[in-house]
Amino acid sequence: MNIPLFNQTNKDVHEGYLYNEAVRLSNEVRPKPYRPIKDFMGRVTGWAEAEWGFDPETAPYPDFTRWLNDNTIKKSESLFWHVIDIMIWRFEEKHTEIRNNLAPRHKTEFDLAVSENTKEVVESLGRRGYQNMVRRDGSLTNINSKVLKLTNDRVKIVKK
Repeated sequence: MNIPLFNQTNKDVHEGYLYNEAVRLSNEVRPKPYRPIKDFMGRVTGWAEAEWGFDPETAPYPDFTRWLNDNTIKKSESLFWHVIDIMIWRFEEKHTEIRNNLAPRHKTEFDLAVSENTKEVVESLGRRGYQNMVRRDGSLTNINSKVLKLTNDRVKIVKK
């Protein structure tokens, strides 16, 4: 299932900020073109290599996994989870495969993302970057909360 194409023309910062954040995060995974390398006089001395990327709205599943497994690409946590959110939205039949390929520390977060997945609005894809919440429950970025592991392999978040 493809998600709706992101509207790149909406530049209003105050209206639709979650949508704008989803557009910004999706633009970070798109391919970057060749760019000129200039010397101190402004003359073009060479060309920098184009960066590999993919179109998150229409790319096939192998492109997502290749991007996630590529260690040469610098990825922020919010960008990593934005790509995972798009994969959850687009590839419903591959949820278990995606979850099995994640590190153990990411599996509970993945389960939260699957349970909160709403395919109605694209703005839900922009929540991670705007609020600077790497985890959906805020436990990773909130210094006032503590993660307790219960006996039945569940996780409980309590305030300090």
